[in-house]
Amino acid sequence: MRPQRFLGHLILIAVTCLAVVESNAHPSWGIAVDRRGQVYFSDLRTVWKIDIHGKLSEFRAKGAGHVHELKVDEEGNVYGAENTYEAATERFFSAIWKMTPAGEQSYILAPTESPPKGTSIWNDRSGNTYLTAFYPDDDLLVLKRARNGTVSTLVGNQRAAQGYRQAIPYGAGGIAVVADGSIYFAHGANISKITAEGRFEALDRNTSPDIVPGASKASYFGIATDAQGNVVAADYGKRRVIRVTPDKKLVPLLSVEKPWHPTGVAVRGNDLYILELGITDTHEPVGTRVRKLSPGTEATLLAVIGESGSAVTLVEDSPRAPPPNSHAILGYSETVLYGGLAAVVGLIALSAVRKIRRRTRNSITPSNQAGKHRI
Repeated sequence: MRPQRFLGHLILIAVTCLAVVESNAHPSWGIAVDRRGQVYFSDLRTVWKIDIHGKLSEFRAKGAGHVHELKVDEEGNVYGAENTYEAATERFFSAIWKMTPAGEQSYILAPTESPPKGTSIWNDRSGNTYLTAFYPDDDLLVLKRARNGTVSTLVGNQRAAQGYRQAIPYGAGGIAVVADGSIYFAHGANISKITAEGRFEALDRNTSPDIVPGASKASYFGIATDAQGNVVAADYGKRRVIRVTPDKKLVPLLSVEKPWHPTGVAVRGNDLYILELGITDTHEPVGTRVRKLSPGTEATLLAVIGESGSAVTLVEDSPRAPPPNSHAILGYSETVLYGGLAAVVGLIALSAVRKIRRRTRNSITPSNQAGKHRI
């Protein structure tokens, strides 16, 4: 194996382990609502369903992989992107699945180590798919994959596009593709748009004042659009939900109390559905909850996933969250396991870097100093 590829695998393993441990750094923002008003959401491992009567049930059973994004089409089919790390073989697998309203699953992209570049669950009416990523050095990259397999770069330089190896079919943040061909996407502290003509526009660059005292900078994940052309976004960092109007005005919609952080949003008619992750100041996981915000009302709690991924029964007059010591995402033993694995991988990666540098220095001779040598 070439040193660069070996090192790349090590770094990818380390990043994945850290993402598992620090679930607040890359949470699920997958929430979607179908035409009947049924809500689907992911707590990373399990996909849940809230029916029109408010009943919470398991829609897709807990798996080995993570499901960050969800989408529902007009027929009520649910789509999800899942990525899995197989510890025994140290291999990564990506998949895109489809589930019918009856719960029958099939694969749009069967589990694979090499997903086609630009593949995602987000597509326009012509069948083109869109993916956002940070590569390299946190440069934004937006890829478009046509139905015939042609991949074009909408945002980013060609060096990044050519060097980018897609490891997972979900992006840097939420994506919303609207009927007129425009694409909205969240990336870090920014919300941007690519018009149908291919013009890039920045909608928010984290220049707005804080509305949550003591909150960190903006960190957007899930986004959605409404019938009026507004963009709604979940701001994890500032613990808020905002609306960006067509003339780029930022309107705060909801502040979220500790320890909850909004990660995903979905719009159906005039109602807004919000997915939230509970994380304490000491990074203890609390749970996952879903709330609904209707015009002129307070947010209503619809569901809470508590300890060990179990559902918490709710009553209308007592919407209680699980206790602070609940472990909805990772138990203590899992945290120690993945934390230790991440530390070991980090040390191995550092050792690999040093070996590569020594090999490079030792290989420099008078015959190759002209720049012809390449590792």
